[in-house]
Amino acid sequence: MAQLLTLYEEFRRDHPYLSLACFAREAGVPAWKLRDARQQAAQQAGREKRQQARLERIRQVALSHPTYGYRRLHQVMAASPAQEQPAPGQIGLHTIRLALGELGLQPPVPRKTRKKVVPAICETLWPSGRRIQVDATRFNLGDGICWAYLVLDVETRTLLHVSVVRSLAAGSAGTALHIGLKVLRGLGLREEVLVMTDGGSDFTSAAFQTACQEVGCWVRARVSQQGGMGVLERTNRTLKYEFVFREEFATMQELREGAVRFRDWYNQVRLHSALGYACPWAKLLETAKSRNAA
Repeated sequence: MAQLLTLYEEFRRDHPYLSLACFAREAGVPAWKLRDARQQAAQQAGREKRQQARLERIRQVALSHPTYGYRRLHQVMAASPAQEQPAPGQIGLHTIRLALGELGLQPPVPRKTRKKVVPAICETLWPSGRRIQVDATRFNLGDGICWAYLVLDVETRTLLHVSVVRSLAAGSAGTALHIGLKVLRGLGLREEVLVMTDGGSDFTSAAFQTACQEVGCWVRARVSQQGGMGVLERTNRTLKYEFVFREEFATMQELREGAVRFRDWYNQVRLHSALGYACPWAKLLETAKSRNAA
């Protein structure tokens, strides 16, 4: 049909009064097909014209704001006067995003700077101090995801504190550490501590490092190494499989209340094989009594 329409326009230059119906009859095609094809061609030409106007408008705005992404450009164009719009209605986000790619005007992606990974060191190189381990374990409850920070005294296996929070944060980790250390301080154990964690971003942050320096020093340990984070990981497993999964908590508030009961049960009821099947809390009181007597 496109070729016939082109031929019809050529005939019109020499015979301006030639109708489309007469040409269709001579060409042996229904007149309505030529009529519809001419209308569609006109509509397509209008769409292409509007598309070019949109591309030009997007190009001008993008060149005026070379660091803007497509979302910010959409806000700029939406706030522009109506007479500057190439067509009725606003240009959508998806249209701007595709146009930027077609025009080659995507802003450069900023380079992400990754924090230097803190290596784990062997046990023989750890600084001296009372070993305190801090870790976070994830729970998916009915009201969303939450995390439980556990603070453990390695020597006596005492669970000093359990803090349930909505998300991981250096402040939450530091607060849990300080609350756990208050238990030791209250029993007269005021020695410097060696805080042990994994390489999580909340533990390697400057805020948590400052909190560790106030009470001693910090070291990153692996789960698999001797005396490493496997001690607290076993406590995390006990919390999950012997308590939380059996209780079937639905909300974070229920988990917070249950964490207190778990801490008391773990410290004062559950017998620990590494302590000669004694309770961690009894072992901690015994240690505090001997240290204070000395």
